[in-house]
Amino acid sequence: MENGNDLAISEIELIFHHLSDFIFQIHVVDRHHFEIEAVNEAYLSSYNTSKEDLSGKRVEELLGGDQGLQAIRRCQEAIYSKQPIQFEEEYYLPKQGYRMFDITLVPIVVDGSVSKLIGTARDVTQKRLNEEQIVQSEKLSVVGQLAAGIAHELRNPLTSLKGFLKLIDYKNTNKEVERYIQVMDSEFHRIEQIVDEFLILAKPTKSHFTYERIDQLLDEVIELLCGEANMESIILKKEYFSLRSHVYGESNQLKQVFINLMKNAMEAIPKENVNGEITVEGQEFEDKLIVHIIDNGAGISETELKNLGSPFFTTKKNGTGLGLAICKRIIDQHSGQIDIKSKPKEGTRVSITLPKTPSH
Repeated sequence: MENGNDLAISEIELIFHHLSDFIFQIHVVDRHHFEIEAVNEAYLSSYNTSKEDLSGKRVEELLGGDQGLQAIRRCQEAIYSKQPIQFEEEYYLPKQGYRMFDITLVPIVVDGSVSKLIGTARDVTQKRLNEEQIVQSEKLSVVGQLAAGIAHELRNPLTSLKGFLKLIDYKNTNKEVERYIQVMDSEFHRIEQIVDEFLILAKPTKSHFTYERIDQLLDEVIELLCGEANMESIILKKEYFSLRSHVYGESNQLKQVFINLMKNAMEAIPKENVNGEITVEGQEFEDKLIVHIIDNGAGISETELKNLGSPFFTTKKNGTGLGLAICKRIIDQHSGQIDIKSKPKEGTRVSITLPKTPSH
């Protein structure tokens, strides 16, 4: 018959193994080496790993490289302070990719020294992503409010300046002045484009959603951009022949998204690249469609990739940083999502996922 202590230990083990957070025990070999002694069963099943993958392994061996050194520093911090420490850190897991964890390390002090560390790690990746989306949405809201006022204030003086420039051009006979007029006209045109982008971002558009054939929309966009691509010696390849279903959306807005993204792809291909190529692919599933726009351009660094879509952040020399923000807003309104993968010198893949039916 089990006594009270055995029952208590049994209950503790039951709790330990069934908590969904990652719970682990680390043996302090010395102040530079730490060995994982135990992990809970729920974590193992959630992350599709086994005790053999973790138990008995040194922290630096398990995580490797900079991640291992980072974890060792955290363990040392808990040992030196002899107090629980809490922190958030990102780690790369072979099967799950990058995940953000909220970690607590508790040192077990025996006779004045730390022999073990008990740790818990809660996966907060999705929570942080949701928070970032809320911040992004708030940014766009503020930008939209500012944009409406700025755009309208700029329109009137801009119209006057353009009018006077045309008058000067009409009366001008000086070739050198004519060159200056062309530069000014070009810059005025650029200001107009920025003002238009502000207005698109600012005004709440009334969308008329209907069922649209996505392959037909893509055909129209490619036909529109074909001439520009030829001038830049860029090949546009169509590989979405299997897309025959409809999506529920606003055709002009969706075309605007595809135009913006394809023009971004064209601008990402260096002028000296004689083999410039943009491929538009399609995938169809039971409840959604995915359109991939793939270029073999310069690519984007990991740091830049994290900031893409933020208002005013741009990788272009003369960009405003609003184009992708507008695309994301439109796709959000269509209950879809945009995913961007890129590496420097390897090109970029933009994936647009759209539902086939209205989202309620």
